[in-house]
Amino acid sequence: MFGSCVLNRIFGLLFLFIVAIPNAAFAQAQKGTVIADEAQVYKDADFDAPVMATLHQGQVFSISTSKKGPFYKIRLKPGVTGWIADSEIRPGAIKLKDAKADEKAEETEETDSRSRKPFFASRYRGISLDMINYIEDTMGGRRNAETLFYGLKFNGFNTLFSGDIYTESNLIFHVGAPSYYEDYTGEAGSGFIFLADFLFQTVLPKSPNSLFYYGFGPLFKYSHFDLKLPGVADAYTADDMTLGVVFDLGMAFRLDRVTLRPDIKYYWEKNSYFGFGLGVGLDF
Repeated sequence: MFGSCVLNRIFGLLFLFIVAIPNAAFAQAQKGTVIADEAQVYKDADFDAPVMATLHQGQVFSISTSKKGPFYKIRLKPGVTGWIADSEIRPGAIKLKDAKADEKAEETEETDSRSRKPFFASRYRGISLDMINYIEDTMGGRRNAETLFYGLKFNGFNTLFSGDIYTESNLIFHVGAPSYYEDYTGEAGSGFIFLADFLFQTVLPKSPNSLFYYGFGPLFKYSHFDLKLPGVADAYTADDMTLGVVFDLGMAFRLDRVTLRPDIKYYWEKNSYFGFGLGVGLDF
């Protein structure tokens, strides 16, 4: 009788430690679905610990609601527990295709966040439209006209040469002669104006998708006009090539991969004049 009581107590203690205590430890457990093709279960929460079992995609087990580092505690069967990496199991009894879709969406979002550079560190190339109050000494006086230019714009780090310098370069054209030639001669002249500048800029980020900038740099201008004077049958040619300096001040805004850059420029060569521009660029 005495021996029977002792055996019953021993079996009771074994049941308590083997079944009851592990079940109590998982009283707040949740279901988890294996999402890896072959998920390994470790004896301890350590990738160097011995592997207890290998689970297959789609299997559902009870796992802990909290993690120890990157591991969930998992119950393989009553009395047998181990540790599984959180990248190989997903909380909840879910359909496998939903788990894969969620995993792919998370990977895509993480990749996008890593690959997208801060706005000030991105570089862009695109087109530019500039309205310039162009001034020239010609026909016995100083003439000016609002003149539309269009062309290419490059801005950012490592655009024309490598280095930790933020730059902007513009190559813009106006086709035809400024309107003051027609006002004076009665006939519109032909030709073109070409402006090229290269600015060293200071950038002040205002938000993740906007910034303020200002800078200055060298300017090159070349113009060529074919003109006619009243009462003269033959046309004459006017060419001019000048070096100068340009200053700019502007804001930039980012919309996904596109940037908008409105600015004000001050051109200083033989004459000085202002211009207003808008650049639209795509990152590269």
